[in-house]
Amino acid sequence: MRKKDIPIKVDYDKCTSPEDCKICLNVCQPALLILTFTDKDYHDPKDWKIVPAFPTLCIRCNLCVEQCPQNAISVSVK
Repeated sequence: MRKKDIPIKVDYDKCTSPEDCKICLNVCQPALLILTFTDKDYHDPKDWKIVPAFPTLCIRCNLCVEQCPQNAISVSVK
């Protein structure tokens, strides 16, 4: 049986410079968040975003939520 995806949301209006911050990437022990580019020009920092690539790995520790200085991450508890 497949573990259900846990809804992890990143508010990109608040997470404006993930390439400089990376706190959520460092505190997430299962390493389910990734920093990726969203456009062809991967050299433009405006095109980089934090993405929950592996939500089934989430252990709901909420460290990413607690440590985010911009309060840009939310983990839904269903």
